[in-house]
Amino acid sequence: MLSKLKLFDSDSLKLLHRRVFFSITIFIFVYFISIYRISSIMLFPNLIEEWKNIGIVRQAIKNQLVNIQTTNLREFGIGEYKQVDDAPYGGGPGMVLMPEPLDNAINSSNSEVNVFLTPSGEQLDETLLTKLLSFKSINLIAGRYEGFDQRILDMHADYKVSIGHTVISGGEVPAMYMLEALIRRIPGVLGNPDSLKYETFNDNKYDFPVYTRPETFKNLSVPEVLLSGNHKDIEEWKKNNLKDI
Repeated sequence: MLSKLKLFDSDSLKLLHRRVFFSITIFIFVYFISIYRISSIMLFPNLIEEWKNIGIVRQAIKNQLVNIQTTNLREFGIGEYKQVDDAPYGGGPGMVLMPEPLDNAINSSNSEVNVFLTPSGEQLDETLLTKLLSFKSINLIAGRYEGFDQRILDMHADYKVSIGHTVISGGEVPAMYMLEALIRRIPGVLGNPDSLKYETFNDNKYDFPVYTRPETFKNLSVPEVLLSGNHKDIEEWKKNNLKDI
């Protein structure tokens, strides 16, 4: 009877409390180092907020595989009107994003690397996406107008990224493009991990052709091997129908 009572004496309770506290601390620590954290700085963050409620991005957030925080650059604007842009020195069309608001916004972030979206940046590809996923957190900065004051790039840019050889008015859409490309590569986001294995651009290959019902459509038929049920032959057909980029 006394040995049972000892389980509930003050020393035992203190030990139990310590163990519970330690377990909770470890859980919180593992949670925060395992979740992929993305910060984004832009002038129209409402575009990202709407997009976060769609498709695999919504599922990734719901399943706590990624955390996306958006910052409105205008919150760090200068003066009564929260100015974030000004005319370029030397003249020319358009406006340039001022360095001070961007500097303050970036310094408020706690990410490992700063990624600037700019047409003059490195072309986004599978290699770069893999590199960015090696970090636990990134800060994605979307430009507007004629782009960034060069000094802010010199100070803060760990990566400068372009999604293609074209120019649009703002970086919000390229940001969504890049974010989805990153998020779908996070383990657990896609229902079937093999989805990434046979994707276009994987191993510098274009994906093989795909078919679904009906077996024949306007006199065009599905390749017989795909209907055979022979998994070895099907895998061989898929490999043979990958095309070099």
